[in-house]
Amino acid sequence: MATKLYNSDWLAETMQRLSDEILTDRHPGTGLAIIGLQTRGVILAERLGKVIQSKGTDIEVGSIDATMHRDDLHTGAGLKPIQATEINFDLNDKAVVLVDDVMCTGRTIRAALDALFAYGRPSCIRLLVMLDRGGRELPIQPDFTGAQIDVPKGGFVRL
Repeated sequence: MATKLYNSDWLAETMQRLSDEILTDRHPGTGLAIIGLQTRGVILAERLGKVIQSKGTDIEVGSIDATMHRDDLHTGAGLKPIQATEINFDLNDKAVVLVDDVMCTGRTIRAALDALFAYGRPSCIRLLVMLDRGGRELPIQPDFTGAQIDVPKGGFVRL
């Protein structure tokens, strides 16, 4: 049975808070880009980009698919159809915020970082996740988090 933890009002308020945190953390003298991780991270990145633009800040928004960089690709585990990567701007020397919906082990983020460097060398990369469910297998932590929740191993979360 599914339990609804958050609603659309929470999401809108959280987007405002996270956009403020991103703008406060910004590195001077660099452009700003948000890259959403396929698939649900892309939706969040697009919404977050609109919120940041509404505050008067120019921002580039793109998407990336990390499927081919996964460390479990050889097993076929979690293999999904490859989605489009759309980074139609120069990443070099930009402050990049990588966006995903739910973070658990850190393995998808590791794959996304590998994929991202194929497109340039950002001045910095920050990680934003809407829900952090814990359960790390790699030393990767988000810089910006919508909420932290406790989910037992084998449990499922969807945003």
